Amino acid sequence: MEADKVDKFLLANESKFPDYEIPIHRLLDLPPEKEAVLVKTRFKSPGDMLLVSFFFGYFGLDRFMIGDKIKGIFKLLTFGGLSVWYLIDLFLIMGTTKRKNMEMLEEIVKKDI
Repeated sequence: MEADKVDKFLLANESKFPDYEIPIHRLLDLPPEKEAVLVKTRFKSPGDMLLVSFFFGYFGLDRFMIGDKIKGIFKLLTFGGLSVWYLIDLFLIMGTTKRKNMEMLEEIVKKDI
């Protein structure tokens, strides 16, 4: 991936990742096939996930959407952990979303050994 493409990717997606963890040096060395996968990948917006958590957090939809299926099921069955887990997730869901996006990015740029 060329430096200007990396800059464009970072500008478009910087709010979706923790600031200190983006592997810029690994993005520069991406082969074209992984670059195409990276461009097509839709990362979750932390702000959108906060809204989903606020309106549908009692049903675990926020956790299902970021890929935490087990936590989503527990949240669904307990109606947001009897509202306690729902309130906690309102504060934590943005950071969790960024971490899940980072895991997806690392999976894409992971080098084959």
